[in-house]
Amino acid sequence: MSILDNIKNIGDELLHSVDKNVENKGDVSAAGVRTYTVKSGDTLSAIAKQFYNDASKYMKIFEANKNILSNPDNIAPGQVLTIPE
Repeated sequence: MSILDNIKNIGDELLHSVDKNVENKGDVSAAGVRTYTVKSGDTLSAIAKQFYNDASKYMKIFEANKNILSNPDNIAPGQVLTIPE
């Protein structure tokens, strides 16, 4: 494999990594509200870590979603959570 092939492979890996990171940052609705669709294995603390770089801010997400969540330990795949700023 040539040096150029190696560089191309590294570039492809970096682009995939960036695309995946952007994909995991949630969606922004037309009203400017940030949302996140819960995936299997997610926890509020993991989602807080992803959005705020601080897992302890999970209650901020819980408080913003009390209309669909009754317990911060019980979230389900497919739920669409509002992620406050």
